[in-house]
Amino acid sequence: MLRQEALFTELLKGVLAEQELRDSLTRSGSVNEQHLESAAETERRRILGQAQDAQKAYEQAFARARMEGRLLRLFVGVGTLVLLMLLTSAVGYGWSAALKEALTNDRSVSVKSAAGDAFGLLVFMILIAGGLAFVAWCVYWLLSRNVRAGVPAAKGRQLLVSVGLAYCSLAVVCAISVGAYPTEVAWQLRHDRPLEEVGGYGWGAWIALGALVLFVLPVLWLRRLARSDQSGQSLPLAHRIAVFDPRERNQAEQQAMAEWREAVRQGLRSFMREKISERTERVFSTELSIDDAPGLKQLRAGHEHVETPADKQLAMISAGMENGSIALSGPRGAGKTQLLRVFCKVDEADTAGQLSLVESVPVLFNRREFMLHLFYKVCDRVIKEGLGTAQEAERHKRSIRYLQTHSDEAALSAGWRSWNLSARKATSLAQQPQTYPEILDSLKRFLSRTALELDEKNRRVVIGIDELDRIEPAATARTFLNELKAVFDVPKCLFVLSVSDEALREAELAPVGRRDAFDSAIDEIIRVEPLDQRTAEKLLGRRVVGLPVPFTALFYCLSGGMPRDLLRTARAAISYVEPEQRITLADLARKLVNRELDRIANTAGGSEESAELAQLFRADLVAEHGGLGALGGVIHQQAGETGDRARMGATLANRAYHLDTVLRIFTRDLTEDRFTRASDPGISGSFAALARAQREIGTADTLARSTLQRVRTAWSLPTLPPMPSA
Repeated sequence: MLRQEALFTELLKGVLAEQELRDSLTRSGSVNEQHLESAAETERRRILGQAQDAQKAYEQAFARARMEGRLLRLFVGVGTLVLLMLLTSAVGYGWSAALKEALTNDRSVSVKSAAGDAFGLLVFMILIAGGLAFVAWCVYWLLSRNVRAGVPAAKGRQLLVSVGLAYCSLAVVCAISVGAYPTEVAWQLRHDRPLEEVGGYGWGAWIALGALVLFVLPVLWLRRLARSDQSGQSLPLAHRIAVFDPRERNQAEQQAMAEWREAVRQGLRSFMREKISERTERVFSTELSIDDAPGLKQLRAGHEHVETPADKQLAMISAGMENGSIALSGPRGAGKTQLLRVFCKVDEADTAGQLSLVESVPVLFNRREFMLHLFYKVCDRVIKEGLGTAQEAERHKRSIRYLQTHSDEAALSAGWRSWNLSARKATSLAQQPQTYPEILDSLKRFLSRTALELDEKNRRVVIGIDELDRIEPAATARTFLNELKAVFDVPKCLFVLSVSDEALREAELAPVGRRDAFDSAIDEIIRVEPLDQRTAEKLLGRRVVGLPVPFTALFYCLSGGMPRDLLRTARAAISYVEPEQRITLADLARKLVNRELDRIANTAGGSEESAELAQLFRADLVAEHGGLGALGGVIHQQAGETGDRARMGATLANRAYHLDTVLRIFTRDLTEDRFTRASDPGISGSFAALARAQREIGTADTLARSTLQRVRTAWSLPTLPPMPSA
């Protein structure tokens, strides 16, 4: 806790000193550094809670580093103890033998003879201990299938048994030698005559007992160390010894610390941008001047997630479900993935947390491989949490990763002189890979036991399945759902899936009037809608401070309110702004529209006919035909009135009319009064209607043309031609 508080205080001062926030405070004028610091201190728990995943990862890495550091010190201490005992035994034996020989022959002690005898005993004890360790190592390798398969826990136990046997033999031999030979030396020096029988003084037995106690202490320390593991990973000590690597340990700790610091730093930045934006009045200006927007450089929203009605609906529905499945549906780019990841995140303030993970569906779906992958990830998550089923999770991981082979062999031989008779019988059994039903059964039973354990702590299992629309071909999504729904009935286990509207239509998963694969597999459906204008302003306000509202409206209309496209458009717009220079709303709109024209004209893929029509969006051809307003009619003429080419022409013509409408609205003549009226979503010429028309293009072109016409009428713009009749 002290480290957490110190880290927050340190990073708070650092973030407040960053140039971006200083410039934002200067432009705002309504909030100062003291207000921000006080507000951040008030929300300290919530900000730190947003980085709890990174904090937990660091705490695990730190606990592992601490435990392995103690292991290293223990190994060094044991090595030093063994070395000292070996040297004491060898030197005692060498001097005892040398003194006995010198006193018997009445001559001086030979140092060379003493050193030779000591070295001989030292080599003998090392060879005995090494031989025992080698034999134990080989026997363990022959008897253990897991060792031959390379399982870390089994290899660690092999090492512990082998070294332990050698250690015990050295402990006994060294204790006896330390208790006997030094006392023999002392007895011969005191009585000045050779010792006729083994042994010196009677208190040598107490010295031997003390030496044995010294050898037992590291074993007790090792046992205590295994029981006091607080790294959050329920792994046996043998596993940790097998993968012991101080360099990797230190790198992992440093990396985890850096990620934790960055997570807290990003949370502070997001919080402060939000506070500055809240305290700053909406700035109306048709000129933009901004040096840098580091908040837009993050491709994925982290702490900048803005709550939408879908968030509240998901929280409410999931709270009323113990198990089952929930689908997040909506157009691509509407924020389903972000909502899924935020929902599956564990909040520090939420004592009734959840064991959660999010997995993306592969493009080429293979039911067996995906289920094994999901099973492996669930096991990995359980081990990291240190749950009671962690040992079972380790066994499942081994069965998933390794193919087990059992071998039994017996041999008999007899011989006399040059004649030899032998017989051998061998049996080898290779375990068959698990079938798909067996995998499902094992996964369901494991999830049930894990969920039952978590339920006792008021927690549950939440599994997110993302990007269902990536499955190719699209019709395979139906098969995927039919396969996946077999595990949807696990008690206390909730599944949340995200799927786009396009994938549902292409796979025909939601036909009208009858139950289908989607309807039978999913218990609840939550619609993720595009952002409204105010929410879009709030999202951009967490990335960029002080962005004038006409520019946020421009980005909103070009993106259609899709969070992903909104950030892309804003990122592209900021790249057009030169440092310490201003750019007008009309100039920026023109640059963004030209960017969109280039994107359409250079669109790859599709049929030759669609590529030919897309070429009409080249800048020289647009100018040749009199601008975007006239380009729509040219496209209709080129596309004809029937067939797929006509439908493609209607989509491209609407795209041209939409971009033309954007250029005609976002000009120098956009006044604050007109902007305020257009910000009302209830009027026909609103920015919300223009953004909706952008979303309708390509899916409902007739409706899109009607929406565009109403917007242009409200803004007194030229009338659009009607859609060609089919």
